[in-house]
Amino acid sequence: LEVSTSGSIGIAMYPDDGADFDELLKKADIAMYGAKAAGRNAVRFFADEMNSSVLEEVHLVSGMRTALARGEFMLHYQPQFHLASGRIVGAEALLRWRHPELGLVPPSRFIAIAEQSGLITQIGAWVLNEACRQMQLWRSMGLADLTISVNVSPLQFQRDVIETDIVNALDASGLPASALELELTESLLIQDSSMISAQLRRLRGRGVSFSIDDF
Repeated sequence: LEVSTSGSIGIAMYPDDGADFDELLKKADIAMYGAKAAGRNAVRFFADEMNSSVLEEVHLVSGMRTALARGEFMLHYQPQFHLASGRIVGAEALLRWRHPELGLVPPSRFIAIAEQSGLITQIGAWVLNEACRQMQLWRSMGLADLTISVNVSPLQFQRDVIETDIVNALDASGLPASALELELTESLLIQDSSMISAQLRRLRGRGVSFSIDDF
């Protein structure tokens, strides 16, 4: 088995960038995110002119690492209607972040950063669990024909965690697989990957349905 890896490296120099370990580590972290922003697989030295967007990214990544444990994430639900009858047939789960300092943070501000940092796999597992739990609650109240749509990240497929996360969410909630719809990005579907194709076939075999998002 051959494994190829690459790295994004940030460097801070003593004493120009800091006089103690904590300050040097912080600035090396900022430089590392600068390397990622430059296309990954690169090396960057810390510089004072590194813009505020890098600092914000570091702050958001740090916050997301503890947001799950602190219960800061929440889901909003957008109803889905059948056009001919006007009947509600399901809902789409929309992720929001109640940041202790920034308030309600929209996904456009943090999802891409969660993808880059790899935290999207943990967040995505939480979204699946919470969305399935809520839908099963609604179905137990008599809304038995509703389905829940959940956006999933290509990284969840690439890291081969999506099947386990879905099975765990369905088992924990009691929601039937036929009531779950995954919203897939076009970028995932055009990848020439036998692994992703096999995952989609197995999920389809379980009864999970798919739709294309951002098409």
